[in-house]
Amino acid sequence: MTDGLLDQSLEALFAEARDEAVMPSTALLAAVMADAETQIATRARQEATCRASLRPKQRHPMLAAMVAALGGWRAVAGLATAAVTGLAIGLGAPSTVTNLATGSYSESATVEMTSAGDALDALVPSFYDLALEG
Repeated sequence: MTDGLLDQSLEALFAEARDEAVMPSTALLAAVMADAETQIATRARQEATCRASLRPKQRHPMLAAMVAALGGWRAVAGLATAAVTGLAIGLGAPSTVTNLATGSYSESATVEMTSAGDALDALVPSFYDLALEG
């Protein structure tokens, strides 16, 4: 019998608690909002200092002026490609470059090239000689 009475009183307490809407005090809400504003300001300062430290310090003005005078990075890339191509042609044997340029590559050289096994060695022999010398 006491179980029934106990269950009824618990149900009454739970019903009363469900009906009552508990709101936090205004002081608590104000404290939470003030803490949130402080955290937002702190994170904003931390992000600003992090971005400032990651930003490049100062570029060399002479290099920037030279790149601008040449026409930008695209033009500099084209010049670098032309320089590497000129170096590769310059390292090639003069007779090989002349034969390739004039289109008078003899058939005996072709036979020698295929019998040698490596076509690149026949076209640019001095490059490999330079590599072996160190």
